[in-house]
Amino acid sequence: MQARGIADGAALGATGWPLRRVALCCLAGLLGAWLAPAAIADVTVYAAGDIAECQDADPAASPAAQTARLISDGAPVLVLGDAAYPLADRATLEACYGPTWGRFRSSTYAVPGNHDYVAGSASDFLAYFGARNGRRTYFRAPLGDWWLIGLDSELADRALARQQAWLDRELAAIAGDGRCVIALWHRALFSTGLHRGDGARMKPAWAALDAAGADLVLSGHEHFYEAFEPLDADGAARAAGIREFVVGTGGARLRDLSWSARHRAFAREYGVLELRLERDRYYWTFRTSGGEVRDQGEAPCRRAAQPVKRTAAATRATISSIRVAATGP
Repeated sequence: MQARGIADGAALGATGWPLRRVALCCLAGLLGAWLAPAAIADVTVYAAGDIAECQDADPAASPAAQTARLISDGAPVLVLGDAAYPLADRATLEACYGPTWGRFRSSTYAVPGNHDYVAGSASDFLAYFGARNGRRTYFRAPLGDWWLIGLDSELADRALARQQAWLDRELAAIAGDGRCVIALWHRALFSTGLHRGDGARMKPAWAALDAAGADLVLSGHEHFYEAFEPLDADGAARAAGIREFVVGTGGARLRDLSWSARHRAFAREYGVLELRLERDRYYWTFRTSGGEVRDQGEAPCRRAAQPVKRTAAATRATISSIRVAATGP
C-alpha cells in the first residue's frame, strides 16, 4: 500500500495539472480569507476617571476600592485621567491607586488629567502607566476589533498642535480599514458641571475623529456621570455624530453641580462604565459601586459599514501567484 501511494503521487506530479488545481484551490481560499476582515473576539472594557483619593481613608475602605470590585480580572481598563489625588506622584500612585485599581495595571490604558501632572511634568504618570502607552501621553492601540486612541487634554500651544498633527496622521493611516474607533481624554469637550468648557481645546480632535467615523469619546474631570446623544464638534445633536460619556466616578469626591439637563443621562454615584465592543456594535452599562444599573444602551458602529481597504499591489501579487499555480511556469 505504501509503494502504491508513492507511485500515485509520482503520477500526479508527472501530469502536473492535478497538483496545480489543488494549489489553485488552496491559494484562492487563502486570497478569500485575506480579503475578508479578520474576526477578532468581542471585548468588554471598563472605564472611569478621577479615581484614588485616600487622604481621609484606608485605601481598602475607599470608594476606589468599591469601584474596583466592578472590574473583571484581566479585562482592559481605561483610566480617563486623574488617577490619584491630590497629585499623582509616584508615592501616591503606589500607596493609594496601587491597592485599588492598581491590580489591573497590566491591562490598563491611561490618559493623564490635571492631577497627573506634577510640577508641570507627567513623568511619574508615564513611569507608572507608560509601558502600554509607548511611554507617551497620547497613543493608538488595538482594542479587540476596535482602535483605541488616547489623547492628552492637558497639552497647549505647540505641544497641542503636535498632538493634533499626530492624530491626523494616525486617522489617515487607518482610513477605510473597517475597525471602529473609541477615543479618550480627560477634560470633556461637552459637560454640564463645574468644569464645563474646560475641554474646548479638544474641539479640533473631536472634529477630526468625527470626520473619520469614530463612535465614542470618554472623558472625566467632572466628578459625576453623564452621557450625551451623538454630537458634532459644535455640540449640535447629529445622528451620525460621536457619543460622549463623562465618567468621573472612579472614587474621588463626587460633585452634584450640573448647570443644565441637556445630557441624556446623569448620575451622582460612584461607578464604572462597562463597554462591550463588537465588530459592528457597542453596548454600554453604567453600574454603580452598589451594583445598580443607572444607564445602558446599544448602537451600531459607523466605520464597520465601510469596505475594508486592501492595497492594489498586494491584491495583484496574490492573483499573479494563483495564475502561476494554475498554468505552471
